[in-house]
Formats: sequence, C-alpha cells, structure tokens
Amino acid sequence: MLGIRIKNGGLHPSFFFTCLFVVKFSLLIGQSSDKQLMQHFSGSVKDSENKQPIEYVNIYLAGTPFGTVTNNQGDFLLLVPVEIPTPQISFSAIGYKTEKIQLTSGSVFPMEILLTPSIYELDEITISASKFDSASLILNTAIEFIKFNYPRKPHLMEGFFRELSLKDTIYTRLIEAAVRVQEVAYGKNTYDNSSLEMTKNRVKVIELRKSDDFRSKDLLSRALNLLFGDRNELYMILNNNYVRVLGKKSNHILSEKNLPHLNIDYTGRTEWENKIVYIISVTNSNAKSFQWNEINFFINKSDFAIVRIDSRSFVNPARKDIKSSWLIDGKYFSTSEINYRKIGEKYFPVFIHARHAASDASSVVEENGKTLKQYVDLKFLLTNVYEDDYSKIKWRDADKRDKDLYESSTPYNEQFWNNYNTVKLNPLKRDAKELEKKRSLQEQYIKN
Repeated sequence: MLGIRIKNGGLHPSFFFTCLFVVKFSLLIGQSSDKQLMQHFSGSVKDSENKQPIEYVNIYLAGTPFGTVTNNQGDFLLLVPVEIPTPQISFSAIGYKTEKIQLTSGSVFPMEILLTPSIYELDEITISASKFDSASLILNTAIEFIKFNYPRKPHLMEGFFRELSLKDTIYTRLIEAAVRVQEVAYGKNTYDNSSLEMTKNRVKVIELRKSDDFRSKDLLSRALNLLFGDRNELYMILNNNYVRVLGKKSNHILSEKNLPHLNIDYTGRTEWENKIVYIISVTNSNAKSFQWNEINFFINKSDFAIVRIDSRSFVNPARKDIKSSWLIDGKYFSTSEINYRKIGEKYFPVFIHARHAASDASSVVEENGKTLKQYVDLKFLLTNVYEDDYSKIKWRDADKRDKDLYESSTPYNEQFWNNYNTVKLNPLKRDAKELEKKRSLQEQYIKN
C-alpha cells in the first residue's frame, strides 16, 4: 500500500511496528477525527560549533515519510500520534552528522539539538584521470541510476504546501494547504517539450487556509494578469524536481542535449545520513548571457542517488544596468532547493523550497522612498506516499494549473490543522503583526 515495502528476510521487530503505525496513521491523513491525539515536540536545531541555527533540517520518524523541517530560524514543531509513546526521531542535514534522538516521557521541551558539522573536503577523486572527466562521470552515473533510485511507476504523494508572498522581508499574503499530488513514473517523459511548466502531475487540495491579501498590484501587473491569466504556484514548485529532466530530450538547461555545453565541476565532498556525498556544480556562465545559473548536485557515493539539488539564478556580473533592489536578497532572480530521502526502496522528494517573482503582482514596489522586491516563497513538505493502492485524481477533480490557489477555499478545519505537520511559520513567533492589520490570522482563516 505504501512506499515502504516488506521483503522476506530478517527484519527487526521495530520495523514491523513502524509499518503498522504507517498504515494506521495514513488512514487518518486528511481527516479531522476528534479521536486523533497528537504529541507536540518542539525545539531548535543548531550547529554544535558556532551555535547558529540550521535551517531546513529534515526531522522525521525513522523508516517513515512522516516528519517536518526546521524553519529558517532553526525552529521546529513535530506532531507524532500518541500511539508512538517513545518515537525515535532523526535529524538530518547535508554537511552534518545525522543525530537520532529517542524521545521519552522525561524529554524536556522545547529541546535543543546540536548537529556536528562533517568535514568538507575539496580532495582528489580517483574515478578517472582528470577532474572534469570525474565530475561528468559522477553526474552521468547518477543520471543513469535514476531508473534504479526513483519510482518507476505512478504514485501518490500527500504533503503540506505553503505560499508566502513578501515585499523584501515583509509578509503580504499567506496560503497553506494539505494537498495530494498524483505523480507519474520517473522513467517517463513528465515534461512537455514546448512548455516545461506543464507537468503531467495532478494536484488536489484537501484542506486550505489563507490570510488577507496585502500585496501591491499596479496597472501593468493587472493587465498582464488579464492577458495571461493566473498561475497555480503548487504546480510551479513541483517543477523544481530537476531529477525529472536530467537526460531527457527537452529544452531544459539540464537536458541531455544541453549538459555537454555546460561547465561541470567537482566541488568536493561532504556527509549526509552518515554517508559520503559528492558535490557536483553545473553552471552556464556564458559571457553573453544575461542570466547565469548555478545548480549543485549532492550525489550519494554508495548508490549514486541525487539526494539534494540547489539552484540559483543570478545576473551576469558584467551587467551594470540591473539594480540589486530588483532581485531577491539583492542577488537572485530565483532560488530553489530540493531534498530527497529514501523511503522503503526508492527516493522521494521530502522537501522543496523555491523563491521567484510574483506572477500576478507587481515585481517591484515603491514605498516610502524605497524600492521593494515583491516575490513568493514556496514550500512543499512530504507527509505520506502511496505506491500501490490509492484513489487516483481524475482530471476533472484536479486543481487547475492556471488558477491561483487563493481563489480556492475550504471551510476552516481547526481540528485538522491542530493535528497536521507543517513547517513552523516565523510570523507566528513574532505575533504575525504584518498579516494582522485588521484581524487575527485565526479570524482570517475562518472568514476567508
């Protein structure tokens, strides 16, 4: 039923208990039963050496897809059913040694988790004679092994989606949803060659809550919106799953016809899940290009699975006509990161984070003599996965790619959200004043 498969052989009894929990808990996903009781585990994750918070650490129950990640302040809130009285929680991040904590009734919360940095090495590798050939060989091997490391048949993912609109660092709109994503097999062409924003995935929103809308729109953005329509950002964030376009004959920068023309470098190696990971950097820093791209692949040495992809799109340094105020963080057109984790026998995208210009609002806003960049911050967190028996999403029931999720609505289900893992939202830590100009977030959820 689930992404966890049981084969004959000597398995520890705790594995069967975990699988039993997965089956039981999966039946509760998307429901709001008052009988569902959750334990709340909160805390922060920091670097053991400098005590700085670590963002987007993967926190999960071993052997299952369920978990959360830290926010960009290193804080987390993990909900675990009371049926698991002493869960073992794993804390995993690229470049750090994985920590496993056995939670008990005596555990103190909020807890502080310290992760030890692993040694980052820019060393020699002996796969082939030259460094360039080695980098290409590692990446090409990872591409060849996609058919072994990722699902080769359609499957269903359940997850948490957040769309947060900002003006620089000021929050202007919030959408949160519990969603189902029907994924096609990784072995098939999942992108339209003429339009890479059109995947064959189908998406359906199960629960949704949203704030008031404080974004700025000018005449140009309104006109463009009328001409080209809205955009469903949930489909957009799924496009950052670049494993799907590697080796494909598409127009994507990472397609097999484009890769030979890019710079491929071996950056070094680090650690993930207590395994050695190669870091391969792919860039298209063409002198004549307006926009440069850098994509870093983190490849597990043991099975050549791609376990993380970081992507940055930035301005050619030779261009002097681009103002930093037009860019995200004053540097980027867009950024994205995606983490994969092995669940059962295959790797799945457990967390995706992307930022890019708003599609239906002004890209740049002038306020109080300042130029502010308006953009969206998107997150997808995997909460469950089904590989065999699941209800397929029919085309007529799927959410539209050209419909802003803000136009959708479901009755606010407070019980559901109190028992659902999300990514902790920073505005709640500072009372969400930016989004509460007229009424509290709770009131907005109810009335919107």
